[in-house]
Amino acid sequence: MDREASTVQVWALKGFLDELKRINDTMEDRRFVFILGAGASIQSGVKGAAPLAREWMQMLFHRVVSPETDFDSWLKLNPLEIDNWQPDNLAGHYPEIFARCFSGDHEAGFAELEKAIEAGSPSFGYAVLAWIMTKTSHNMVITTNFDNLVADSLYIYGRRSPHVIGHETLAGYLKPLARRPMVAKIHRDLFTDPINDPDGTGQLKKPWEDALKNIFKFYTPIFIGYGGNDGSLMNFLSDLSPRDISGRPFWCYYEPGGQPNGDIAALMQKHNGVLVPTPEWDQLMLDIGNLWGYKHDDQLNDLERYTEDMKQTLQEQVLNTSREGGEDIKAKLLPKPKQEQDKSWLDWTLEAENKSTLEEKLEHYLLAVKALPKSPELLNNYANALFDNGRIQEAERYYKDAITLDPDDCEYQYNYALLSEKAELFDIAEHHYLKALELNPQYISALNNYANLLSNHNRPDEAELYYKEAIALDPDDCTLYNNYADLLIQQKRLDEAEALLQKALDLVPGHPVFIETNAQLLFAQGKYQEALSTIERLLKLDPDSQGVKDIKAQIEQEIKRGKKGVSCRKK
Repeated sequence: MDREASTVQVWALKGFLDELKRINDTMEDRRFVFILGAGASIQSGVKGAAPLAREWMQMLFHRVVSPETDFDSWLKLNPLEIDNWQPDNLAGHYPEIFARCFSGDHEAGFAELEKAIEAGSPSFGYAVLAWIMTKTSHNMVITTNFDNLVADSLYIYGRRSPHVIGHETLAGYLKPLARRPMVAKIHRDLFTDPINDPDGTGQLKKPWEDALKNIFKFYTPIFIGYGGNDGSLMNFLSDLSPRDISGRPFWCYYEPGGQPNGDIAALMQKHNGVLVPTPEWDQLMLDIGNLWGYKHDDQLNDLERYTEDMKQTLQEQVLNTSREGGEDIKAKLLPKPKQEQDKSWLDWTLEAENKSTLEEKLEHYLLAVKALPKSPELLNNYANALFDNGRIQEAERYYKDAITLDPDDCEYQYNYALLSEKAELFDIAEHHYLKALELNPQYISALNNYANLLSNHNRPDEAELYYKEAIALDPDDCTLYNNYADLLIQQKRLDEAEALLQKALDLVPGHPVFIETNAQLLFAQGKYQEALSTIERLLKLDPDSQGVKDIKAQIEQEIKRGKKGVSCRKK
C-alpha cells in the first residue's frame, strides 16, 4: 500500500460539504457513520497519541539517561529497536512505546490513560455531533478512542443515553439503522481492559469484523482525527471490497498537518474514496452540522431549558424529602443562613416548612412572597399552606398569581382545581383539571380527582374513562381501584366493583376507606349482616369516626326496613 497520495481524489472542503448536503437531501436511505480517532479529542483537552508517546519516551529516556546524550539525539538512535522507526512520528509507534514503557505494570499504563482522558471535557464540536446524532439519521460513531466524549456530549447536549459498545464480546449488539445513538469502541473502553499494545492494535477482533461489515453495508464512513496508525482497523478496511462500503468514504485530515500517509491514500484509492483537507475539529463539525440544520442558538436554548428543568426537579425532590422526612432530615436540608436577597424560593420554603407553629409558618411565607413576588413556586407553596388551613379566599389569590406567572405548570392548575372544587365552584374546577391534564396527560392525581368530580356530578361514563386511563398508567395505585369500584357500585355493576375492590384490598388490606367501601358493596349485594360486621370492625379501628357511625346507623336502619341503601365515600 505505497501508492502516492496524488493518485487519490482530493476535494476542497466546500466540495465535500456540498456532497454531504446533496446526499442528505436526496438519499433518505443513506446514513453517515463518523470514524473518530485521537485527533477528534485534542480540542477537548485530551492528549493525542503524539504527545503521550513523547511523554512515555521521556520516561524511558530518564531510566537510561547518560550525561552526554540529550533526549532528541537519543530518539534518533531508535533506542527501542522498533522496525521502521520514525523519531518525528512517535504517534505511529504509540502501541510499541506504551508496551515498552509499562511492561510489567500495565495498570500503571491504564492509570496514565485515565489521567489523560479525565482531563478533557467535550468541546464545541462534540456538542454539534450530539445534535447530529439525535436530530438526524446519522447516529453512529466508531472510534479507536477510549474516552467518553461522545457519550458525555450526548448526555449533556442531546439528552439521550447512547448505546455504548466498549468490548468485542458485545459487538453483535452494533445494529444498523438503530433508533438510539450508538458508539462502538473497537479498542474497548478505558475500564474494560483497553487494547493498547502492538498485538491488540495490529488485528481487529473477529466479532468487530463481522459487526463492521454489516454496518458499512448501510453507512458511508467519514474519517475524522484518525491517523491510521493502528493495523487493526486499517487492515480490516484494506481487506474489504469497494462493494462492501455504502457510497464513497471520506477521509478528513487536518490541513496544517499535511496530507496523510501513503497507506491512507492507497486505502482511499481502493475504495474510490476522497481525501479532504479540513480545519480543526470544532470548526469542521460546525460546518457539517450547519448543512443539516444545526443552530447553536436553538441548542443553547434547549440546554438552558433542560438545565432549568433539572434544577427545578432537584429542588422539588429536596422539598418533598424534607416534608416527608423526620426532624433530623428537615434539619439536614435546612439551608445555611443567607441574606434575603440571596435566598432562592427553595430556601424560603424550607425555612417556612421548618417553623414550629402554623402562625410562624404562614408569617414566614408572607415574608417570602414579598421578597420574591415573581416566584410562582413560592406563591403556590404559600397558597398550599393557606388552603390546608382553611383560608380558601387567601389561597385562591396566590394560586391565581402563580398561574399568571407560569400558566404551563400542571401542578398549579391542579391545585387551583382542588380549591375550586372545595369552594363548590365546579365549572372552574373542571376547567383547571382539564388544563392540568392538557399540560400533563399522565398526571395520575389529576385523572383520579377529575374522575371523582365527574362521578359526584352524575357523569359516570366520563368518570369511568378517566379512572381506566389512570389505572393503565399506574396499575399499583390502590386508591384508583377503590374509587372506580365506588362508581361501579353506584351503577349496580357489583361483580365488576367487587373485582376492583379486591385489587385495592390485596394491595392495602387494612385501609379504612377500602374497608368502608367493602361494607357498602356487601350491603348493595344484599349481604346485610356481613356489611354490618365489616363496618363494626372498622369502628373498632376508628371509634370516633362520625362518618363511619352514620354509615352503621344507615345499614341498621335499612336492615330494619328490609331495604337497600348505598352511601359511598371516596378517599
